[in-house]
Amino acid sequence: MTSAVSTIKTEDLNMVGASSIEDMLQGQLAGLSVVNTSAAPGAAPKIRVRGTATIAGNADPLWVLDGVMLENSVPITVAELNSPDVMNMFNSAIGGVSPNDIESITVLKDASATAIYGTRAANGVIVVTTKKGKRNGFNISYQHTSAVSLRPAYRDFDLMDSRERVELTQQCYDDGLYINGGVGMEGLMSQYALGNLTLQQFREEVKKTETRNTDWFKLLYRNAYTQTHNLSVSGGSEKADYYISLSYDGEQGADKQTDYKNFNGLAKLNAELFRGVRLSATLQAGRRDRETFHASADPFEYAVRTSRTIPVYDENGDYFFYKKTFGGYYLYNILNEQENTHRESSQTDLKGILNLTVNLYKGLKYNGLFSYASSHSSSSDYAKEKSAYAAEIRGYDFGDYTQEEYDKTSLPFGGVYNETNYEQRTSLIRNSLEYKGNLAEDFSIDAMLGQEFRTTLYKGLTSNGSGYMHDRGNIFYEPALGENTGHLARNKMTRNIPERSYISYYAVLSAMYKDRYVINGNIRFDGSNLFGSNPKYRYLPLWSVSGKWIISNEHFLSGSELVNNLAVRASYGLRGNIVEESTPQIVASALPPNEVNQLLQMEIIQAPNPELKWETTSSVNIGFELGMFDNRLTLDVDYYRDYSKDLIASKNVSSVTGFLNKFVNYADVKNQGVDVSVSGYIIRKKQFSWLSSVNLGYVKNKVVKSNITPQAESLVKSIYTPGEVFLGKPVNGMFSYRFARLDENGIPLFYDENNNILSEDDPEIEEAVYNNIYNLKYEGTRDPILSGGFNNVIRYKDFSLSFLFSFGLKNKVRLPEFAYNSLPEADQNANRKIMDRWRKPGDEATKIIPVLSGHAGGDSHYTKVIFNKSQKTVVPGDYLRLRNVMLEYRLPGRLVQKIVLGDRQLGGISLKFQAQNLFVWADKRMKGYDPETINYTTTAYGSLPLPRSFTLGLNVNF
Repeated sequence: MTSAVSTIKTEDLNMVGASSIEDMLQGQLAGLSVVNTSAAPGAAPKIRVRGTATIAGNADPLWVLDGVMLENSVPITVAELNSPDVMNMFNSAIGGVSPNDIESITVLKDASATAIYGTRAANGVIVVTTKKGKRNGFNISYQHTSAVSLRPAYRDFDLMDSRERVELTQQCYDDGLYINGGVGMEGLMSQYALGNLTLQQFREEVKKTETRNTDWFKLLYRNAYTQTHNLSVSGGSEKADYYISLSYDGEQGADKQTDYKNFNGLAKLNAELFRGVRLSATLQAGRRDRETFHASADPFEYAVRTSRTIPVYDENGDYFFYKKTFGGYYLYNILNEQENTHRESSQTDLKGILNLTVNLYKGLKYNGLFSYASSHSSSSDYAKEKSAYAAEIRGYDFGDYTQEEYDKTSLPFGGVYNETNYEQRTSLIRNSLEYKGNLAEDFSIDAMLGQEFRTTLYKGLTSNGSGYMHDRGNIFYEPALGENTGHLARNKMTRNIPERSYISYYAVLSAMYKDRYVINGNIRFDGSNLFGSNPKYRYLPLWSVSGKWIISNEHFLSGSELVNNLAVRASYGLRGNIVEESTPQIVASALPPNEVNQLLQMEIIQAPNPELKWETTSSVNIGFELGMFDNRLTLDVDYYRDYSKDLIASKNVSSVTGFLNKFVNYADVKNQGVDVSVSGYIIRKKQFSWLSSVNLGYVKNKVVKSNITPQAESLVKSIYTPGEVFLGKPVNGMFSYRFARLDENGIPLFYDENNNILSEDDPEIEEAVYNNIYNLKYEGTRDPILSGGFNNVIRYKDFSLSFLFSFGLKNKVRLPEFAYNSLPEADQNANRKIMDRWRKPGDEATKIIPVLSGHAGGDSHYTKVIFNKSQKTVVPGDYLRLRNVMLEYRLPGRLVQKIVLGDRQLGGISLKFQAQNLFVWADKRMKGYDPETINYTTTAYGSLPLPRSFTLGLNVNF
């Protein structure tokens, strides 16, 4: 192998015990970064191979299953990949494959390794090989795991309890601020001021409020329970082998609204039909179902944002309703909202693969592969008429309206229902001729010529319905004949049918001389229907050359007891990429007839650009391999430099063109870094061994050319906005407004580009501070520059102990907001940091948190808003996580052989105990937030941390 590749085998994967294939890879392979962006069951992590080589395109690596490239089930954009929407979060190409069916996983990292897969491989390739049966044998295997994950709790976050929240309100009152509200301490003060409470009653109610401490986390969350079952049967004869498996993965999510179920089946058959003719067939099927919370009843956002002074139930034991101030001023109770809203999604996958191999003549063979895959994804949500979500659309609370409100509302009856369905069909035909032979005694070659045709058709249908009556048989309200319906919300449906086709031709030539010198060359031409205007851009030639010198096979090292493997290798090549939502042609969408004149309408949604061309990446890789003491110590080092040019993004254009923006090739990006893998046996005895391994991936990313000016408000966000890059900095760079200090009134002041201090009263502050990208402070990259893992496996007789650390270093994260523009609303909780705010003249000398001023919802100071996007809210994202600890015990063979079931003798039994995410060491200012998940949210309150979990497992073979 002359390329940069990393491989992990099934025995190593079993020591990780993850519930998904993506999770298995975290901290395992150099150059592969796996970041968990959500703690939700089944959520797909963010995966990068050697950094980011595109700006607006999909930067995820290509998944290849048993030789077939996999597609996402839903055609989503990069912006949607960053959103927390349920269909996007779980839209994993490999998600329908059970980890128990995996034989090995190989990551292809350089141009030489990925060239055979064409433009889809620009971001690296992860090749998954599933298990197959063994000839002349028969085996039944069963695996089971049961796991408990701990729910989140207030002790994990720096949030106020009831007493502290009452104290905050009292402080604001003492500072002369206007207090108003219907609940909490604010509500009591209002009632007392109106004379509805006596002083004694007021004091008694304050004491109740101070000690209420409603535990929203306990109310909305539970310890999650997960169980998995896997049963496989394999075997074979002299000319055929088979492997069949069924698996189930079910999780009762941490929040009480979420449940996840995953069913998978795999069947493989390999047979020799005739002498020199082999046929392989694979059938894989799976279904994933999820039930979860509606957007209006997000349990994490509610738990961290809602004051603990608010009760759940009133004095009669009924739900306590109050006017919620964030997300609509309508009566709200979180339990009522969860009962009256719902969200669910499902996905059904079916894949079939046929592979025919025919030996034609002395080293010449034909390989033919045909695959067909279909996937159906659906997502639906509803909000019934008694929900606050429906009240917000309706314009009044359920059953509480005036005649005028009723006559004007767009939703007089029922609630709302939304559904999205996507069907994907992908077919692949690949034909190749391969020759292996010797041209001379010490000179061998391997040559291949091939052709591939691949097409993917998506059919999408989105439905939005109003007047939904869930409790009356899922029907919709129909207005009476003659009724004026102009004010009613219209039910509508949108259909989307994109098709993507690719055709490719490729050739591969490898040669080896004297088992020491290896050279390899690849070339491939890819064509796509997405590039059809300009013939010179229609096909993209991709190529690579690589070589390897196996020094350990030289005469001067032959027979060495010290060095058993020593080699150097190098490669250079060109890779391509495509932003699939872009196209050179004009794109239009047909609309329904105009409501007034009934004329047909059409909307142009994308401007043409006939000069649009492929993104390309030139890649250089230099590698070094070393194995010593019969591979007791191994070392693998790679240096690489990737230069990506003509990167595509949407650019704002002059309105005189008739468009607001269009796709253009506008940027170049450079990635360079080092991958290091070290593995060694500290002890290697017959009954006792200790294997340690370390892998490191170091990557620096830089935008070296850009013709688009980004927006300041995008650069300061905690999460990357596609296409918004700063010249000379990383693609995923984070920036901040430059906070100077507080003024004598506790209002933030900021530096301009010349280090002058400006207040919000200065007329030039908008252009000099708010919108000036050159005045921003560069904080660092959002992605770790250095990532990897440290793994240990200790075996003593029938016991095995493994522990894996994963880490990410040299990146920055932004803390959830803790400065408030005005007083927190009466129903809002607050961060404890706010107690250290400016309160009186002179505090500006020692404090940085702005004053609470005015009244709730008023006296806006924009400088206080952007304080949350200043350098004071950025901390290092470095972390070290004890990701996995596993203890396994295998029953001794002499005991197992005594156990007979029917006519089958047990082949082995093992028990294991596993703990995941036991500890994470990170910046103490995160206060319970997880350094991996903290910034992957669209809210200002962070996201749910990864939970600690504990697993018991059983493995039986016979």
